[in-house]
Amino acid sequence: MEDHVVLNNQTPKLGEGDTLPPRRLNLELPQGLLSSLALSPEAAGFFAGLDTETRGQIVAYIQSTVTGEEARARARTAMEGLEAGRLDFLHK
Repeated sequence: MEDHVVLNNQTPKLGEGDTLPPRRLNLELPQGLLSSLALSPEAAGFFAGLDTETRGQIVAYIQSTVTGEEARARARTAMEGLEAGRLDFLHK
């Protein structure tokens, strides 16, 4: 006699279960930060390991400037911090 296993769909429907699936926030990275991350595996790895909220704070830090030169300076500062595994630049 063979044993038979019945498999049911274990994926809960919307509204069922304790939690909803995590939401993904689509962040558009500033071009300077994106290209700098592409050139620095250390910074890119550190950035990728951050939670979505912290990554959003970094983007907001860079984008909350008045001039393009300010944004470039903040992108450089952010990259220095990310390469060193620090986020203290967000609190200056």
